[in-house]
Amino acid sequence: MTRRYFRNPRLVLCVAAALAGTACDLTLVNPNAPPEQTVLNTPDGLVALAVGMQAQYAGGVGDFVIPPSLTTDEWGTTTRSLIAYQSLLTGNNFDPSYAVVLAPWADAYRTIKSANNVLLYAPQVNLGPGLEAGMVSLAKLFKAMALGTIILQYQSVPVDVSGPAPVPQSRAVVLDTVLALLESARTDFTGVTAADLSGFTSRVLGTGFNVLNTIDAMRARYNLIAGQYQQAIDAADSVRPNVLSVFTYTAPAVNSIWDLGFSTAYVKVLKSFKDQAEAGDGRVAYWVDTTVAPTTGNPDSLLLPLKKFSGQGDAYPVYLPDEMKLIKAEAFAQLGTLDSAAFYVNAVRTQASSPVDEPIANLPALDPATQLDTQAKLLAQIAYERRYELFEQGLRWEDTRRLGTALTTTPTLPFLPTPLQECDANPAAGC
Repeated sequence: MTRRYFRNPRLVLCVAAALAGTACDLTLVNPNAPPEQTVLNTPDGLVALAVGMQAQYAGGVGDFVIPPSLTTDEWGTTTRSLIAYQSLLTGNNFDPSYAVVLAPWADAYRTIKSANNVLLYAPQVNLGPGLEAGMVSLAKLFKAMALGTIILQYQSVPVDVSGPAPVPQSRAVVLDTVLALLESARTDFTGVTAADLSGFTSRVLGTGFNVLNTIDAMRARYNLIAGQYQQAIDAADSVRPNVLSVFTYTAPAVNSIWDLGFSTAYVKVLKSFKDQAEAGDGRVAYWVDTTVAPTTGNPDSLLLPLKKFSGQGDAYPVYLPDEMKLIKAEAFAQLGTLDSAAFYVNAVRTQASSPVDEPIANLPALDPATQLDTQAKLLAQIAYERRYELFEQGLRWEDTRRLGTALTTTPTLPFLPTPLQECDANPAAGC
């Protein structure tokens, strides 16, 4: 991630890694390095931790996207791919000891540990009201995103990890925790002025990351998943539509979708993604290189190359603007307000341009009176629009649970199993 304050990004990441309980190997060992307690009790140490927390989550994007993309109808595996990835794709011979099972869990809890340290120590250090409010709200946001991401991949996960044997909690408990964190983050962030936040923006915040828009977008996303439809609509209405919020990558960090699709070339797009699209849907060519002949993967399936994220430093969106329209469409459909649902479906379909980098459908509107006149028709169309609008965003797996028969795919696995390493180390894991 690009930073404007710390001139040694490796040091920033190592501070975060050390405080999160992970290893970070520096070639030169400094015997006079301060202990963890000293780092956490200094403003610069906490700032470094907050910066590193963002990089931790951004670095895990690929790990968060791999299971949803391979268990559904987004990605296929190439002949170069790992056996674990191929097993996700087929659902056969899947082993909980695979690294692909542990990776989302480990990435999320590293972020959560860093967030917890920021939340614990920020009030104890003289940061000033703006810097403290910004860092606390950011920590709550990233903790919420980490918990939200993994409850979409595992059936139950711990919320409180302060003890030696954290107890996994149900989806309902985790989602309630996520939403409470987001509401609290919003209160903290809007409780200070933009002028007070200037130091936070210049010293802590990742380039291109919009805190308030991201909080509201996550409120909309997780209220929808929790079945709180009016709250999802209200939150989505708060998101400014022409403002992107992104993770950026500066060497040695790389966009992990680039790594998977272009560098290692472990994954490509299933050709069915192109074949099953409506004629003229402009979003296909945004995500996929449709100009080349398909290749055969392993297992046997026709694949097309990824197009988006073809550069190792390409920014990755925290959310896409039209997710908010589709959240409102789905929420209105579930509430029985079909005309409003149809309006937002067509708002996504008919968009022909955008001032920000996002997929554009440029399709004709559907007739609300004949094509979008029932809840079932609307949900089926919303499922289609989400497939092509929100490709590679890690949401397709959850869509199969929420929209069910409205989708054209059945996932190869219902959830990831609890990682074997967690089962071995945690007697409360319930494995």
